[in-house]
Amino acid sequence: MSTTRRQCLGWGAGALLNGLSGPTANAGWASSRDADRLVWRERALTGFGTTLWLRAAHADAHRLDAALNDAVKAIRRVEADMSLFNPDSAVSRLNRDGMLLNPSAQLLSVMRLAQHVAARSRGAFDVTVQPLWTLWSQAQASGAVADKHRLRRQLHLVNWRAVEASPHAIRLNTKGMGVSLNGIAQGYAADLVRAVLQSHGVMHALIDTGETTTLGQAPDQHAWRLGIESTLGAKDQRAVTLPNGLAMATSSDAHTTFTPDRLHHHIFDPQTGDSPRYWSSVSVMAPSCALADALTKVFFMCPPQWVARTARAWQVDVVLQNKQGEWWSPEKTHSLG
Repeated sequence: MSTTRRQCLGWGAGALLNGLSGPTANAGWASSRDADRLVWRERALTGFGTTLWLRAAHADAHRLDAALNDAVKAIRRVEADMSLFNPDSAVSRLNRDGMLLNPSAQLLSVMRLAQHVAARSRGAFDVTVQPLWTLWSQAQASGAVADKHRLRRQLHLVNWRAVEASPHAIRLNTKGMGVSLNGIAQGYAADLVRAVLQSHGVMHALIDTGETTTLGQAPDQHAWRLGIESTLGAKDQRAVTLPNGLAMATSSDAHTTFTPDRLHHHIFDPQTGDSPRYWSSVSVMAPSCALADALTKVFFMCPPQWVARTARAWQVDVVLQNKQGEWWSPEKTHSLG
């Protein structure tokens, strides 16, 4: 995971947009006087191997501070369960032992969502790709690409169907399997933080846990605007306006690569063990940030002719950048800026 931010966050002019949104879609200010009473606070912290950032508003500064404190605690709980950067996390112990007894409710929820996306996408998203990461990292350390014969041998360990998840235990049913939740945990953390802030009465926030979700509006009383980082550099950003409650997740080949040409990177096709060649960047907009996070990998596996159909099937919007740096979107399911 790179410490470089994949999304440049900001706010600016732009009408609130119609379309699918979160549970408080009509949140806003009754008047500019309401906005003037709000106190804005920011929290920057490190987590999941990157920099995280929270910005939120409330009329009561003490209540806002308490909300942000609880939000940070929520992020730390997700890390304790799901971060591979922590050797003592629940998922690290699962990978070592092949079984984890009495998983937390949040870990079980994420595993079940991962299994749902895997089943519905026919394995395009698969959290059991961790052995591929190990193989590619070892090859990179020796100045090579992964050996095709070893790659084929590792592929028998990539099988979402060999994972059992229940309140009693999570089991990896093939020796040597390993799980990575890096492709869904940050999105889940964003959803959890949004819920925590809402429980404290926060109606306006921008939440960046490595993936991004929103509440309400920005300080200028317009919808939150984000810039999707281009693989060609900062001058080629793609602007997106997010309605209240909508989330955006981005996966890119720009930062975590195994070869300088970026043909081999951290997004693996579970069928081949190598990186797909269609896209350099995929951003998905959805009501759930965890779902958006997982679906970026599904869309990475999609050839161009399948993208529109896949977006309609999942009822999400997607913005893609191909290997030549060209931005592309299918006909939108919702209205995005």
